[in-house]
Parts: sequence; structure tokens; C-alpha cells
Amino acid sequence: MVLRLSGFSNSGIDIDETVKKLMAAAKIPQDKLKQQKQLLEWQRDDYRAINTKILSFRSAASDMNRQGVFQSKKSASADESVFSVTSTATAPEGIYSLKVTKLATSASTTSGKINASSDTVKLRDINPGNDFTKKTTLTIGGEKGTATISVDPDDTIATLVAAVNGKSSTTGVTMSYDANIDKFFFASSSTGSKAAIDLKMGTEETPPVNLLSSLLKIVPTDDDGDSGTPLISPTDETGGIKVTGKSGLFTGITSLIDKDLTTTKKFHIDVNGSSADFEISKTTTIGQLIDQINSSDIGKVAGVSAYLDGNKLAFTNLKPDADPAKALKFSNVGTPAYDAVGKLGLDSGDLSTSTVDFSSFKIKGQKAQIEFNGASAEYDTNTFAISGMNITIKKTSATAVNITNTRDVDTVFNSIKSFVDKYNELIDTVNTKTSEKKYKDFIPLTDEQREAMKEDQITIWESKAKSGMLRGDQLLKSGLSNFRQAFSSVVDGLPVGNAKTLSQIGISTANISGKSISGSYLENGKIYIDDDKLKKAIAEKPDEVMALFTANDGVKDSNKGDGLARRLSDQADALFKNISAKAGITNSVDSSYLMGKTLKDMNTRIDNFTDKLEALETRYYNQFTAMEKYMNQMTAQSAQLTQQMGG
Repeated sequence: MVLRLSGFSNSGIDIDETVKKLMAAAKIPQDKLKQQKQLLEWQRDDYRAINTKILSFRSAASDMNRQGVFQSKKSASADESVFSVTSTATAPEGIYSLKVTKLATSASTTSGKINASSDTVKLRDINPGNDFTKKTTLTIGGEKGTATISVDPDDTIATLVAAVNGKSSTTGVTMSYDANIDKFFFASSSTGSKAAIDLKMGTEETPPVNLLSSLLKIVPTDDDGDSGTPLISPTDETGGIKVTGKSGLFTGITSLIDKDLTTTKKFHIDVNGSSADFEISKTTTIGQLIDQINSSDIGKVAGVSAYLDGNKLAFTNLKPDADPAKALKFSNVGTPAYDAVGKLGLDSGDLSTSTVDFSSFKIKGQKAQIEFNGASAEYDTNTFAISGMNITIKKTSATAVNITNTRDVDTVFNSIKSFVDKYNELIDTVNTKTSEKKYKDFIPLTDEQREAMKEDQITIWESKAKSGMLRGDQLLKSGLSNFRQAFSSVVDGLPVGNAKTLSQIGISTANISGKSISGSYLENGKIYIDDDKLKKAIAEKPDEVMALFTANDGVKDSNKGDGLARRLSDQADALFKNISAKAGITNSVDSSYLMGKTLKDMNTRIDNFTDKLEALETRYYNQFTAMEKYMNQMTAQSAQLTQQMGG
């Protein structure tokens, strides 16, 4: 360790201050190198900021190269109360007719009066005949699948509604109760031919009771709203089958089937000609398996519903034609097979099969029926598409209503104007940066200078020091020149008589309106639009306008036959790549771009200079320390001689 003397010594020299001044002089070359590095970083950041705008403009140019931008249509319904309509670019222009014969409807039904004052009333108390005394099941079927819930006489109305709605993601059926109206409401989540509500309610009463009628008060319903259609009523059924597995395996629907599994296993069910495999993993709960079964063809087609009956897995097949010969069959899958059947308590020796008396009620939704230009069609929803027109029907109509499709001049105009605005914004940014004043007297601050200044002084200084980083930059000026040429050049290869330059449709570097002229060469390529002239061209010559932007002659080595959007997209892409090669992009490593390599070299030189400065500083202190030692020795010798001579 080097012993450093600081402060005033016997020599009377302030060593620290002296070394500090010597080091300040020695650091001047390094400070200049750091300033050069800072200038390069500022220039790099300005390049990247412009490149971000170029990238955004390139995206806009690519969008304008799509023909759909110039083919926008607008549609109008002659009677918005019957239907509304919007159009895509593919909608053909013209006048069409649409007659609405039927609206698509969901499956829905409303009960009769429940005779309850609130949803806290128990189910046993809403039936005057008191014929609901034993626990039973309610199976709900819909377009998504089936689900079975247990229904207890001591359950409240709110409990029943919550249980039905808790399975709506599996069934597609919801239930509600309104105390003021005092009725139940069932509805499917979709419309059309697949929408359905299929209710089956068992009974353990003796004699059997139609609980859909007596308890839920399901009343006869017209299937499709046509008064000529026979009413659908809850019917009494027999011959339903219930299969119950081994008890004591599950404590609730969140019970895991087998937490020790290391791989996913499969379990197979056959019934009434339908079959399906179901996956079981270590995280599968019995509730999740039940939902798998009820959402499959086993539930939707075969009509089987799985549920948890207390602490055991149970299945019901409440079809009137349930055939014991086509009973549920459970089997394991794989070699060697995993004993899923045993884990679920469904071994043949554990199964209990019984017949079930039940009541059933089923109602379906209906499709929308329309006539488009005299041609009949049906749809499952009230919103559908015909020939590029998106139509939403609202009510039936006795007569046909007209649809008028026309070219959407305003939308096309606004797309072009927005594109030109983005171009002008980019031009303004580049022109500003390439003409920005450079303040040569304001150079990057050194660390010592920053320490001596206030924050607001630093901000003001650096705003001037950063100015003009790209002044006169040839890379950017060359890019702008290519942009201007793309705008002004003729598009080759277009049909004779067609517009071949943008100025012919009202887009140029000058806008003449009467005696007023906008634009000059001083604006370095800013584009102006003659609104009236462009709108007229879009309305009268839409294909010519589109060609000026989207033409593509397929020649790779030339853009003379390309439209403006393709030209500008290519030019923006080329400029972006050139700037990226020079200044990189965010997260680029220094070695991957030109300025980065220079910065990397500067960092190495700065680090080396730091090592040299540290060594120099140590040498200075060593020299002053040695000097102090010699002076101390001389002082001691002088004192000794004086003493001897005096003595």
C-alpha cells in the first residue's frame, strides 16, 4: 500500500490540491473523448427517434397497399326499425331487397304463478298439495350439454335458481325468479335451431308426481310462437335409468380423483350408441370430470347426465326409450390400463341400477327466416352476412325493405388524407432535424462542470448542446429525395386514358385554389390535397385512384410500374434498414451497427485512459511522499549541525 501524505507538509505545499490540478490537466484528453462519445450517443438517439417514425410510416404505407382500403362501401336500410346493415369492401354496389319472415329466438319458457312471496320460501311450501316430500333430481339439458342437480324439499327458491345457474356453462340454460311477478323464467344462451331447454325431473313420491307441473309450474308453451302449433306440456315418463357407483369416495365436487397420478390417463363410456374418452390427471376433480361428461356427446346426444349424489358418482338416462340393453358401460383405456373405473367406484360389483319415474319438458329456439331478393334463407342468429353485407334484423316485415349499397367516398378520402398527414409529419420531423441549428460553443459537459451547475442550468445547456446532431445529414436527405420522387413520378403500365400521376387526382406538392397557392420548394416535399378534386376522382374513377396507390408490375429491379403505397413502403423500408445499420435499434448490441462499434472502441479507450490516470495519480503522490521524506531528513540534519556548531 502506498502511504499518501495530504494537506500541508513540511515543504509548505498543499499536496492534494497540487495533485488535483496536475490530474485535471492530465484528464483533458479523456474528457474530450467522453464528450465525443456523448455527441455520438445523442446523434444515435436522434437517428433512432426518426427511425421509429419511419417504421410507423412504413406500416401506414403497407396498409394503403391493400385494395380493400379503396373499395370501402356504405349501406343503408330503407327502414332501420326492421334491420340495420353495414358493408365490407366486397359488398356489390346496387339496390337489394330483404323481407324478414321470422326472427331467430332463443328457447325460453315462463312458469305459472309460484305462490311464493320471496325467493327464501322453501320448495315444499310452494306446493299446496304438499306432494313434494322426498329428495329428487332435476336434469337440465341445452345446446352445450346436460347437468343434473339434487333438489331437496327444504331447499329455497334461491337455492334452486343458484344450482341451475351454477351449471349454465355446461348446459347453456339459465333460470331466474322474480318475486313481484312470482314466476320462474328459463332461457337458453343462444338462438336458432340448436337452442334448447330440456328439463327432466324425477320423483320419489308414491304414486309418482309430475313435479315440473306441480312444483315448478311449467305451463303449456307454444313451440315457435305460431298459434297454429300444438302446445307443448310437461309429460309424465317412465323407464328412466339411474346408475349409482360406490359410496364414500368423494366429499364434494372439488375432491381429487387421484392425486398420485404422474401422467394423464383416460376413462371410457359407452351408452345408446354414443361413446367418448375422458382424461384424468392428478389435478382433475370429480366436478371437472362430471362437466367433461355432460358437455360431450354422452350428455348432448345420448342424454346421459352425470352428477354427484351425496358422496358417490351417479348417472341418469332419462330418455323415454332408455333401453336396459344399451345401459351405461364403463371401461379403462390403455396398456396396461389404468383402473379409472375402480377409482370412480364404477366397478360392476359396486354399481346400483334402478328405474326412475320422471316428468319431462322440452322446447327449442327457432331460426331467422328471410327473403333476400326473393331467395329464401334461414340463420341461427339475427345477425348474419350476405354478399359482404352484415345485417342485423330487428322485427318481421310484411313487405320487403330495400338495401342501398354505394361506394364510401368519405372513408376512402379520409384514409388517403390520414396517410398523407403521416407522410407530412415524417417530412416535417426530418426537415426539422436536418436544418436544426448547431451551437458549436455548447459542447457536452464534463463531470466537474455538471457538479458546479444547477439542474435547470444543465437542462438549458444540454438542449443547445444536443441541437443540430443531424444537421445536413446526407442519409436522411437522400431518403427524403427518394420519397419526393416516389410521389412525383409517373406510374408506368396503366391503361391508356387512366390517371398516371397523383397530381391528376388532386395530390401534389402545391395546391392551387382560385388565386391561392399553397406549398413551395422550401417545404422540401410536403404534400397537399385538393379535397374536391380527390373526392371527385374517388367517386367517378375509383379503380384509377386505387391503381395509383396499389399497382404492382412485378419487376423487382424497378418501381416505375408500382403504385405510390408500394413505392413509399419500399423506400421507407430501405431508409429504415440504412439507419438501423448505422445507428442500430433499441437493444442492439454495439458490435451489430456502425456507430455502436465506434462507441465500443471509445469505451475501451476511456477505460484504458482511466487506468493510466490512476497510475499517474499514484506516481504523483509517491513523488511528493519521497520529497517530503528527503526534506524531513535534510531538516533533521540541519538541526543536528546547528546544535553541534552551537555547542
